[in-house]
Amino acid sequence: MPNFRLLRSVRGRLLLAAVVVEAVMLTLLIGNSLRLLREHMAEQERSHARQMEPVLNAALVAPLAQRDFATLQAILDESRGNGQIEYLAVLDIKDRLLAVSGWPRDRALPAPNSSLDVSGVDEQARYDVARPISLAGQRLGTLRFGLDMSHIAVANRQLMLQGVAIALGELVLSTVLLTLLGLWLTRHLVALTRASEQVADGNLSPLHMIEGDDELGRLGAAFNVMSRTVEERIRDLTQTRDAQRDLAEELEVSRARLVSLLSAMKFGVLFVDSDGCVRFANPEFRGMWGLDFDPVGSAADTVFVRASGIDLHGRPPASASDFGAQPREFVFADGRIVMQRAYAVSDSEARRTGRMWIYEDVTQERYSAQQLRAAKEAAEAANVAKAAFLATMSHEIRTPMNGIIGMTELALSSDPDHEVRGYLDWVKSSAESLMVILNDILDFSKIEAGRLELEAVEFDLRLLLEDTLAVFSRQATEKGIALRLDRHALAPHFIRSDPVRLRQVLTNLVSNAVKFTERGAVTVTLAQPRFGEQPMLTFKVADSGIGIAEDKLDHVFTPFSQADSSTTRKYGGTGLGLAIVARLVALLGGTIRVTSEAGRGSCFEFDIAFTPAQAPEQGHDSLNRDEVQASCSGGRVLVVEDTPVNQALVTRILRKNGYQVTLARDGLEALDAYRRGVFDVILMDMQMPNMDGLEATARIRAMSAEARRIPIIALTANAMASDRERCLAAGMDDFISKPFRANEVISVIRRFVADAADAGAESA
Repeated sequence: MPNFRLLRSVRGRLLLAAVVVEAVMLTLLIGNSLRLLREHMAEQERSHARQMEPVLNAALVAPLAQRDFATLQAILDESRGNGQIEYLAVLDIKDRLLAVSGWPRDRALPAPNSSLDVSGVDEQARYDVARPISLAGQRLGTLRFGLDMSHIAVANRQLMLQGVAIALGELVLSTVLLTLLGLWLTRHLVALTRASEQVADGNLSPLHMIEGDDELGRLGAAFNVMSRTVEERIRDLTQTRDAQRDLAEELEVSRARLVSLLSAMKFGVLFVDSDGCVRFANPEFRGMWGLDFDPVGSAADTVFVRASGIDLHGRPPASASDFGAQPREFVFADGRIVMQRAYAVSDSEARRTGRMWIYEDVTQERYSAQQLRAAKEAAEAANVAKAAFLATMSHEIRTPMNGIIGMTELALSSDPDHEVRGYLDWVKSSAESLMVILNDILDFSKIEAGRLELEAVEFDLRLLLEDTLAVFSRQATEKGIALRLDRHALAPHFIRSDPVRLRQVLTNLVSNAVKFTERGAVTVTLAQPRFGEQPMLTFKVADSGIGIAEDKLDHVFTPFSQADSSTTRKYGGTGLGLAIVARLVALLGGTIRVTSEAGRGSCFEFDIAFTPAQAPEQGHDSLNRDEVQASCSGGRVLVVEDTPVNQALVTRILRKNGYQVTLARDGLEALDAYRRGVFDVILMDMQMPNMDGLEATARIRAMSAEARRIPIIALTANAMASDRERCLAAGMDDFISKPFRANEVISVIRRFVADAADAGAESA
């Protein structure tokens, strides 16, 4: 049994195979060596026989020829003396025995061997040879002799014994060596087997295998790495298992919390799996739909069949096949409104596992929305009323203000005496202050309503700055303060932006600076532009005036706010100017900042976004056009105005500049005058009795569709941007808001008369 167990092992099978191979190889080697040795000994015997033949032939030829048998016998006896020749015999040509030595005469000589084979010789073996004895080519007889082969038999036996001994020794040594080698080789396998059995038994730290640079050492190293990896993987798996167990516990706790949370919700929750079976329904859902049973496990399509208080019109709210349902509202018999929203539920691999419906009672929300909608509509109506009120008030205030300012300018132009001029200057100053307040209120109202729109045109920035400062030069000179412009050398001359609003910002800031400065200077600075993703310009307006207290700086841009109530009493103002400036700067794409110290002055710094522009080309045509405008004093003007003061004001301004004036008090009179006369320009008011200016303009355009297009200029107290758009849409060519200045009206009229002159020259 142990032998069989040994043969079942790798070591036993390797040893047996090696011994068998060794035995076969030794057998082949020794056998081949013995064969070669026997062939060598046979060749030596044949060589010995060939060597003896000529010697004996030479010794026997003479006695045989002389028939001297005694000499023959003596030679034969003497030749056997070396001990290797067993017998010698001489026969005549008739094979009769003439002489013999070492062989009985009465016995027949053995037959000669045809070949010599020494493989099976023993102690009695010999080599029988027959050779002819010849003289001069004539055969005299036959020499017969036998060589003793006993020494070859002894040599064969010794060689065989030596070969067997060597083979046995080789087999023993090989077996011992292979056994040791097998033990050395298989000890690693045995150790690996034991270590693997330990791992299989749960020992994650098995025996450490011997490592090395050979194959077995690398095998041991690989096993050590594998065992460490297995240990780490098992440790990771153990940790993962523990984490999954903890996660499962947390999930169970979370699920319990979620169920508790959903159960406590004030809206209904219904979860249906992909097969249309209800998996969860909270109490609020059951109470909302009047269900007196737990729907879990029921088909979703049948749950609502038992719902009370609502007509579903044959369509269940939560249908398993209706996964794309949009939000729906259901109105219950008791007046409740329930909103249904559907949400898909998917697993971690984005596979849809069901759907969840949320049901919310939105009755109060809908009621609040209706109230909010009503409030919004009321607010919008109030806003419309406010806008209408502001427009009406603007019109009603601007109309008399136009007469006051216009008549004051006419009175001042009539060269009154010193005392009257002083009175008129105060009237004009007061009227202009009222217009500033009115414009501030209107601008702030438009900004608040989001109705203030900007334009983007190319203009000369340097000229705008110079014109803005020129407006305040007289006031600054009268107060004895310096008015300076500091413009960076790299600042652009021409930009694209809104020049009107930029001028309004600068005018407001410079006006405040001059107003609040008693001595020193007011400096307007244009810094070097910044070119990035959006080019920016920075302006600074600094003064040496009364300044602003530090605790008031945060409120200077707040509407209707001033640093001190005494400021209003001393300097006037509504407190809207800086608030409008801040809003306009924001609309221009920038921000405004202020630094100030009470008693030392203030510095307002703001940025605007701009686009660089090229200077417009000035050619000969523009010079000729200026000459044409300068020469276009005189012409026929139809003035459509319902207010007597404004009629008188416009008439005197136009006649003073050489124009012929025809008056019309409303749109109907304007149409009648237009039919009867020929005019170069029509000045059209908007709000008039019987027919307003917009309708009159539309009818005039319809009447002169095929005739010469007469310029119609709106001259109205409606100053809103929407009013300008309405005028242009009705067919008017330009818009002048009241109160206006005489030179403004004359400039616009001359421009249109110049256009008419150009058109006539081209047609000629």
